[in-house]
Amino acid sequence: MNKVLYPIIEMFSSIQGEGFHIGKGTTFIRVAGCNLRCSWCDTQNSFDLSNAQWLSAEEIVDQAQIPHHHVVITGGEPTLYDLGPLVRELHKLCKYVAIETNGTNPIPVEWGIDWITASPKPGSQFALCCQADELKYVVDDEFSIDCITEQDMPEGRVFLQVESGRLESAQKGYDLLQRFPERGLRLGIQLHKVLNVR
Repeated sequence: MNKVLYPIIEMFSSIQGEGFHIGKGTTFIRVAGCNLRCSWCDTQNSFDLSNAQWLSAEEIVDQAQIPHHHVVITGGEPTLYDLGPLVRELHKLCKYVAIETNGTNPIPVEWGIDWITASPKPGSQFALCCQADELKYVVDDEFSIDCITEQDMPEGRVFLQVESGRLESAQKGYDLLQRFPERGLRLGIQLHKVLNVR
């Protein structure tokens, strides 16, 4: 049986800068390839597979230097690949494995992912094809409250994410939070950018 290989752009440790787990020490594993091309994406280097190094799950674990309990598989769009073998290798090290996805693909339960952050995007008409643990919406100029997918979600797990530190985006997110208090929304920042870490 052939081993699954993953196109890896980078692996590094920092903090989780967004969402429910903000501020936690985190190791990131970034895969290449994406089925969307958002103009404001801050990781456009992950669009191109030619920038990637193809590694097996075992090679990733060997090379990643994973000091933190919390590990995030991100992209690009990681659900383009069978993440089951990689999650299993990380679980052998007793890691808590999260994924950041645009939500356009189903996520099989057998992958064993511990936490799913879905960030529905305009390019997919905000489609959501997986059951997420938190939702994160980038508040760009076109964003409206109607974009938020109706999915059972505990209060405080739907984030209005400020777009790349733009003051207009922050103000719009703040205004929406004030206008729709019944939605239990949270305003999200990119803490890693505030602290000037990656």
